Amino acid sequence: MTKLSDMRLKLPILFAILIFLLCFGNTVKAQVTSSGIATSAPVADTEAQDGDVICTYTNGNRRCDKDYDPAMYGVISDNPAASVEDEELENSRLVVSSGVATVRITSINGNISEGDFLTSSESQGISQKATRNGYVLGMALEDYQSDNPDAVGRIQVMINIHPSGAFSGSRGNLLQFIREGLTVPIFEPIESLRYLLAIAIILISFTLGMIYFGRASRAGIEAIGRNPLAKRVIQFTVLLNISLTIIIILVGLAIAYLILIL
Repeated sequence: MTKLSDMRLKLPILFAILIFLLCFGNTVKAQVTSSGIATSAPVADTEAQDGDVICTYTNGNRRCDKDYDPAMYGVISDNPAASVEDEELENSRLVVSSGVATVRITSINGNISEGDFLTSSESQGISQKATRNGYVLGMALEDYQSDNPDAVGRIQVMINIHPSGAFSGSRGNLLQFIREGLTVPIFEPIESLRYLLAIAIILISFTLGMIYFGRASRAGIEAIGRNPLAKRVIQFTVLLNISLTIIIILVGLAIAYLILIL
């Protein structure tokens, strides 16, 4: 009789434990790695894993494999807080393009502090600290320090893929911006337009400068031939025209640079 009573007392407890496991078992097992909304995207790279940075190349979505890659698309998140899935899409993975996600990172470009910009690296799918102008993946929300550049960690990152001009005093330069702009995917027409406009302004400024310089030089040489006594005055005028040519070119470069960083 006592055993039967004990059994009756244990049954409700066992039943409650069973209900808890059925309702929350999957949530406990699968830790949420993103608070952003993930969407299904075809990923041709079979070795890509949770937290890898994905780029859109001509041969499909794959792990990024170069620094400051303008083709960055997002971060793989196998267990996002929310997702929009396309069940008919083949070889699809959940990718976060905006919001917070856990990202695989390395200290190969320096230790990472909260608030640092992160970007892609030459290590496939791995993010690193950004130290120059170029495309960035987003902002670190956690610190990461490691003396081993080959070690790979995971931190939370605010994903916001965009070209950054925050490192004005670093190794970044206008030619680098233009080179990266030429590789911007065609599905980003606004960004492509910025780079094309900057290139056009540079070409126009150089063309106008050379035309002005050519005309001024030819006129100066002809004037010296007609009036040798005014040689010094004419030479001064030619030097002034050269200075104006340089100013025209520099103004064009400055305008193009402002278009890229603003």
